[in-house]
Amino acid sequence: MNPEHQTPQATYDLRLLARSAEKWRDSAALRAVYEDIFAEVRERLSPGPTLEIGSGIGLAKTLLPELTTSDVEKTPYVDRALSAYDLAQEAGAWANVFAFDVLHHLREPLRFLAAAGAALRPGGRLVLVEPAATPVGRWFYRFFHHEPCRPEEIGPPFDFSGGKGEFANMGMAWALFVEHRAEVEHRLFAFGLRLDEVRMRDGIAYPLTGGFSKPALLPACALRVLLAGERALPAMVRRKIGLRMVSVLTRLER
Repeated sequence: MNPEHQTPQATYDLRLLARSAEKWRDSAALRAVYEDIFAEVRERLSPGPTLEIGSGIGLAKTLLPELTTSDVEKTPYVDRALSAYDLAQEAGAWANVFAFDVLHHLREPLRFLAAAGAALRPGGRLVLVEPAATPVGRWFYRFFHHEPCRPEEIGPPFDFSGGKGEFANMGMAWALFVEHRAEVEHRLFAFGLRLDEVRMRDGIAYPLTGGFSKPALLPACALRVLLAGERALPAMVRRKIGLRMVSVLTRLER
C-alpha cells in the first residue's frame, strides 16, 4: 500500500505479487493463520457492503468473498483503485471498511481515520489489523522484520507528512490506540468514530508459517491447534506477547 496522496503509476511489480500469490496457494500453513485472522475480522463486521483498503493480492476474499478489494493501483488482484485518503469521496457508502497492515504505512494516519469515518454508514465498522508493539512484538520485529517498530517516535500531532519516500512504523497502531488512546479517542469523536475494541493476537503461530519468504516449520493442522491455544490465553498475556492487534472503530449514529 503506497500512502501518498496521489495515485502513483507502476506502484507494484506484478512479478512480486505473483510470487506472493504462488506462496499463498502452496502454503497450507500460511493460509491457516491468515484465515484465522480473517475469521476474527468477519465476526466484527456489520451487515452490509465491506470495502478493503490496501488489499495487495486480495487474500481476505478467502473468507470474505463478498468483499470489495482495492489498492492505490488497479491490478489483476483487486476490484478497483482507491487510496486510503480518497475514502472521504465514498461518503456513507460502506457498512464496513477493513485494512490489513495499512495504517503503519500512512504518514497522515488521522487523515485516513477521518476519511474512513466519512465513508461509513452510521453504525458501520472500521476494522484494522496491524502489528502490535507489545514487549515481545517489539523484540520480534526488531530482529525479524525489515520495517521499524518504534512507537516512541509516534505522538501528537500524529502527522509525518514532511518526510519523503516510503514510510513505515510498525508501532503506529500501538501508539495511537494504546499509548495515546485518550487523546486519539477525543480526535476520533470529531470524526464521528468511537474506538470499541483493541485486541492482541498471534504469538508463535504466525512466525512458524515462514511468512511469504520462508518454508513453514509446522504443518497447518498443528498450527490450527496452536492458534486455538493462543486464542484461549488471558488478555493480559496476549498484551505482552501478541504480534498483531485487531482494532474496531464504530461510526456514531448522530
